[in-house]
Amino acid sequence: MDEIQSASGTYLILKEDPESLLRLVNKYCMIHLIRNTSFSGYIHSIDPISNSIILAVPHKSTFQIVIIPGHAIINVTESNQGCDAISPFKKLDEQDSKIDIISRKSKIMEWLKLNFLPVSESEENIVIGNVLLLPPYTVTDICTDNPIVAMQVRQIIEKIPQDS
Repeated sequence: MDEIQSASGTYLILKEDPESLLRLVNKYCMIHLIRNTSFSGYIHSIDPISNSIILAVPHKSTFQIVIIPGHAIINVTESNQGCDAISPFKKLDEQDSKIDIISRKSKIMEWLKLNFLPVSESEENIVIGNVLLLPPYTVTDICTDNPIVAMQVRQIIEKIPQDS
């Protein structure tokens, strides 16, 4: 029982730090659940409200997508053991060249400034008020704990003219 409590404490700390949770996206992790069960796979995304995780579990030559409810998670640990497969999500990242990503970043920053939003940079991230836009700067890379704000930022980004 002490193991479960200490592991639970670790995950509680992770849930309170959204940046730590973001670092787990696209990583191969072991997710320990209640009732002594666990899953290993690549984390696709983590819901900031319920802390549910979408996981791609290697299955034969493909991946099986599993949704794990946040209330059932005891602990999440990054792992490299037992995984010879390449992340199905890394393929998307590798298609974007560095030049495309830099171009997209500057285009988005200009568009947000044109729409009078408070925009700045923090390392490689775009900061829009209390919202982070992570590389490669697509609408699926919006990070905030407010789903309404995320939806509004997404709508603004989706309205960027293609020809600019």
